[in-house]
Amino acid sequence: MFTMSFRCLAFSAATAIAPLSIQSAWAQEAWMVVTHEVEDFDRWKEVFDQALPTRRSVGEVASYIMHNPADQYRITVWFEWDTMERARAWASDPALASGMTAAGVVSIPVFAFHDIESTTDQMQMALEHR
Repeated sequence: MFTMSFRCLAFSAATAIAPLSIQSAWAQEAWMVVTHEVEDFDRWKEVFDQALPTRRSVGEVASYIMHNPADQYRITVWFEWDTMERARAWASDPALASGMTAAGVVSIPVFAFHDIESTTDQMQMALEHR
């Protein structure tokens, strides 16, 4: 739902439509969460970092590495993607499987895919409460 006070209309048309544009962008993003075990974190991280240009070219927006303090070999990575289709395509790409082998992934990776339902992002909250 989009509501706006008359006072906000005085800023500009761009200001008035900004919340709609941001919400539309969030609606298109998707998350892919991957968990696996590795032989050596440093080796895995080096290969992971080298693959960044490739991942970005196929739709990755950002990635967040979670390293389990209780199990140094268990890694979870949260990937933000521009679309769900591109996230799923990357997950099934033979280049990813090859890269995981080269990086020393020693378990079967577990993939989970998520749409963004809502967020408590500070920018969104500020825009919603103007």
